[in-house]
Amino acid sequence: MSVFSQYTVIEALELISNYSHDQIDRLLIRFRLEAAVASSDSSKSTRVNQLIQYLLANPDAKGPFGANLTFEIIEYLIDKLVESLDRTSSREVPPGVVRLVRALAQDGYIIDGRALKPMIPSPRGPVVTQSELLDLLNRFGFATSRGHLEQAVAAHSRGEWASANAQLRSFIESLFDEIASKLDGAAAASAATSEERRRLLATISPPFLLGTLNEWDLTKGNGFVQGFWRRLHPQGSHPGLSDEEDSTFRLHLVQVVAHNLMKRLAARPSLRGRT
Repeated sequence: MSVFSQYTVIEALELISNYSHDQIDRLLIRFRLEAAVASSDSSKSTRVNQLIQYLLANPDAKGPFGANLTFEIIEYLIDKLVESLDRTSSREVPPGVVRLVRALAQDGYIIDGRALKPMIPSPRGPVVTQSELLDLLNRFGFATSRGHLEQAVAAHSRGEWASANAQLRSFIESLFDEIASKLDGAAAASAATSEERRRLLATISPPFLLGTLNEWDLTKGNGFVQGFWRRLHPQGSHPGLSDEEDSTFRLHLVQVVAHNLMKRLAARPSLRGRT
């Protein structure tokens, strides 16, 4: 599975839309992709689209330098982009570059000088986590939760940090509600608040939120999930504004926690074969 989302690949390859055919040819030769893309007799947009389609269809392909092919190409394009920006006197960053930087952040990467570096030292990465999480949400029919997550990712892509944070909170609240309903529909329906439904997940038999892992504290409220929820509500129900770094941190944190919970739900013996 690719380390980059489809959105990131498209935004990165948009950088070569203004290349000449000769420049595109050199890129293809450099990465040994001459046979994968049409010749310069075709339009540049056609050639760019074919390259995007090839990379999306071959996410595990290796590049000429031994790393992931898509990673090598994106890093090469970033290097050329930074070189180009260094030659200009304008300090205004093109909108396409802003979109690419945000897309890379969602995938867990930052641009450091002219290099592309992971934000999180993980062998799997945010793209795999997000993909598997969406599959699990579909599997269990958690449409409301999925909708909030997709809106959070879209808002983050647009740089709307407060909106992204709000959707992440709604996603987690909805996810706990839907898990509670899946495990004990009657008890979840009778619970007056989302807080009570989260507490239900720690008190049902067998518990879903595990006291042995300090996930839920029934006495002092100092469990991991309770602290996690407070981290998403640092200023109560009206959290105010955020910045890119904080919003990106929340996005990654929420996806990792939700992914872990959904895998646990899928492994629960009472639900096997019933989703």
